[in-house]
Order: sequence, then C-alpha cells, then structure tokens
Amino acid sequence: MPGDDGVPFPYMRWAKRHLTAHTPMNLGMSGIESVSTEELPYPEGVPYWAPEGERGDPELLALVADRYGVDPEGVLLSAGTSLANFLVYLATARGGHVAAETPAYESLLRTPEAVGATVAAFRRDESRGWRIDPVSLEAAAKPGTRLLAVTDLHNPTGARLHRDDLALLLDHARRRDAAVLVDEVYLDLATEPARTAALADPRVLVTNSLTKAHGLGGLRVGWILGHPDRIARIAEWNDLVCPAHPVPSIALAKRYLPHASRFLAKTRARIAPRLAQIDAWVRSRRDVSWVRPAGGISGFLRLPAGLSGDRLAEHAMTAHGVRVIPGSFFQSPGHVRISFGLAEGDLARALESLAHAIDDLARR
Repeated sequence: MPGDDGVPFPYMRWAKRHLTAHTPMNLGMSGIESVSTEELPYPEGVPYWAPEGERGDPELLALVADRYGVDPEGVLLSAGTSLANFLVYLATARGGHVAAETPAYESLLRTPEAVGATVAAFRRDESRGWRIDPVSLEAAAKPGTRLLAVTDLHNPTGARLHRDDLALLLDHARRRDAAVLVDEVYLDLATEPARTAALADPRVLVTNSLTKAHGLGGLRVGWILGHPDRIARIAEWNDLVCPAHPVPSIALAKRYLPHASRFLAKTRARIAPRLAQIDAWVRSRRDVSWVRPAGGISGFLRLPAGLSGDRLAEHAMTAHGVRVIPGSFFQSPGHVRISFGLAEGDLARALESLAHAIDDLARR
C-alpha cells in the first residue's frame, strides 16, 4: 500500500500531500467544488457561543430529520462523516469484530484497530456490478461480529447498494446481534432518487455530512441517523470525543439545508454530462473498463493487465501532470479511482493526458 509505513490511515496522509485543490488536471478530487460565499452568504450576527442539546443544535437536528424523513430523536450531529464513522465503531464495535466491504474507503478497514476490534473484509464483486459477494460475507461476519460496514454510493466505484444486498447484511446482523453501518456521504448525488437506509431497519446506522455532495466540507458538519436508542448510546461517547460543535458552522448549515435540494439539482445537472463524457472515453478504449457509476463524481477504472495503479498514478503525474488515485489505497492495485467533476474542456484534456500515460506504460 503506498505510503504505508505504519501510519494509521495512509490514504489520508497521501491525499493531504497530493489532493490539495480542484485544478484542471486533477482527476483525484472526491467531492464537488466548494459552495461560494455568493451562493451561500455568511449569516450576520453569529454569536461566538450558543447552547446545544445532548445530540447537537435542536434546529439543525430538525432540519436533518426533515430532509431524510427520520425521527428527530434518531439524529446525532457530528463533526463530519469521518468522526461520525469513528463514533459508530467506538460505540458499537469496540473490543469486538467488524466485517467491512472491499474495495473500501481505507478508514473502514483501519478504524477497527483504533477501537480494539478485529476486522475481516467481504468482497464487492466487480463482475456483478460491485454487488456484495454472499460467500465472502458469510466468512467475514463470524461470531462476535458487532458491526457490518458499507458505503452507498460505494466508494470507490460509485455503485448503489442493492436492496437485496442490504437485506443480506441485515440478515447477518440479526444472526450476530450486530448493527449495519451505511456511509451515505455520496448518496445525495445518486443519479436516481435515493431513500436513506436509516429507514430500512432499526439495526441500520447511517452517516452523512455536508462534505462530498454538498461542497461544504470546511464546515465539518455531519450526522448519524438511526434508532433513537442506538443514537442515545453513541451520543454518550460523543460527549467524550466532541462535546460541542462550531457555532459558525452550525449557523451556515442551518442556512444551507432548507435549500439543499436546489443546490444538489444544479450539481447533478452539471455533472451528468461529465459522467457521459468520461463513460464514452472509457468505452472508446479496449484496454480499460469500469462499471458506470450510479452517481457521484468518481468511478473505479480497471487498468490493462500487468499495469499497477501505483505505477500509473506516479507516471501520469510526473510525465503528464494529471492526478489519479492508486487503487491500492482501496485494496485493488490493478485499478485507479478517477473523478470527473471538471469542466468539459478540462476533463477532455485530463483524459487525453491520462490516455498518453497509459499508452506510455503499455509500450514499455
């Protein structure tokens, strides 16, 4: 794994060094560009301190609950999705066992160690559109499993979590008396309207934020959705980890959320032709492939046989100035994660440069 020198989260170390801004040749950024202050002006008169309840600001809790159709008592505010996921692991899986998907956003497989848990991976099957492989899930969800973890849209492929796969996860969760974590940080950018998994079953815990799909990552505003009893237990651990949230961030989030659907509609309209553009590029080449994402701005590109994503990512950047993310960060060294949230002309030039990089290495 690149950069894995015993650090807890190698991908994030790498990303903070290499994925620093949205630029015309950067096919690695995982979220949309930030909302501007013209689109979302700063509210006036924000205090430096404001009281909040046990689960966060009551007005913001109500806005989140209304948006996703859940009980307000089943919402806990968090400082972003990463902390939300950590809290779910801490409250539900410490000292136990976690079954997590692969390919996976690396922290899903790294966090268990941080909370004293073991982890086993179950496979997402590329040949079946990145559906969950039942045999590997059966092996991973062994006795002692307290949490099963997935993403929807799937990171890194952009695939939807099939309803039958959610049912399969819940079946194992019932057998093991476990919870199911569904990280939905990309789901608001699904091509087809998507219902949160938090409504499916009391064992489901959903994490999300205003980061990837909404362009407000700097606010560090996220949440956990779930059954009120589960949320209450997680909130107790949140008292230890994050006892209060930044008041300016809460104020901006409360201004944004009533208009979130309008912002998202504009974003979907902007990225839909970019998805078509990159899908046409993939299909035009015989040496690469992908499963077309079901939304978001990223997909997982399978490379020609024998070409590693680490080698391509390095060569593409040094020789052609285009950035992609090595698939080894997602346990898949024969892939790269590629994003397409660029302007039409920039995306065309970046893909042309990536094609040159692939061709260079194929000739060697």
